Amino acid sequence: MGLRTAKDWNQFLLRFFVALGIWEVASVSLRTLLFSTFYFDPNLKNFFVPMSQVFWIGPIVADILEVFFIGILASLVRPALPYGLLGGLLTGICFSIAAFVAPALAISQFTGAFPVKLVWLWVFYQSVLSILASFVFTFTSEED
Repeated sequence: MGLRTAKDWNQFLLRFFVALGIWEVASVSLRTLLFSTFYFDPNLKNFFVPMSQVFWIGPIVADILEVFFIGILASLVRPALPYGLLGGLLTGICFSIAAFVAPALAISQFTGAFPVKLVWLWVFYQSVLSILASFVFTFTSEED
């Protein structure tokens, strides 16, 4: 349980960089596909900044932090998880419900400040990230 030895940390960091690399490749096309219709919607002009004014370090640091903490969570609960993709799916879905679905439900029901379709699209996007990262972190091989 946990990250106690240098070997555990080496495996964690290797999986962290693999998960982050896979996600950063997939996220560009997924962001474009999911949010492009909202970006050009005149009713939502105030929600988005022009692409030339996006400070790209913000989304990248957010992805790094999320993948890192999913990895910490997966390494702490790894002995209690089923092996392989089932454990990754279970971890990713549980993390998504706790971290994204519950706040989105609260935001959409209590405030009404954001368009509901946009909030749920963001939940889907973040859930794909958490499930993908959980798959990488819970994958086991003969060497483990």
